[in-house]
Amino acid sequence: MALYTRRSTIAATPAELFLFHQNPHNLRLLPVGRQILEIRAEETASPGREFALTIRQGPLHLSWVGRWERVEPPHLLLDVGVRCPFALWRHEHRFEEAADGALLTDRIEFRLPWHRGGPAGDWVAQKTVFPRMFAARHEATGRFFAGRGSRL
Repeated sequence: MALYTRRSTIAATPAELFLFHQNPHNLRLLPVGRQILEIRAEETASPGREFALTIRQGPLHLSWVGRWERVEPPHLLLDVGVRCPFALWRHEHRFEEAADGALLTDRIEFRLPWHRGGPAGDWVAQKTVFPRMFAARHEATGRFFAGRGSRL
């Protein structure tokens, strides 16, 4: 298993960040280098509730089914990959008070599907793919709250 973590301070409260992140439809606002073709999900997260995404990445269409494993308002959301491109996906979204707003922490435990004990693919994801993807997500989240006056 490999681990990736990204932290950013966002001009919002932990409760506002929680509400934003519990709704998978807000993924459309976050640039991830892919086009989200379809989102099938409830607007609020509940433990055991699943959500599904269809994503186009280049010529590929990827299906992703996730499940909310833990929901602890307003500080924690944990989703796991049920059927996704990863052999393991556990994604914690943490929201904590910070001096200038709220600290947003994304912590991902993952294993690539072709992982056979070698760390090279995990290293590539940790050092190149995830930093770009989560930097863009955190920047978009910051812009969303800056543009909305921190109100949902």
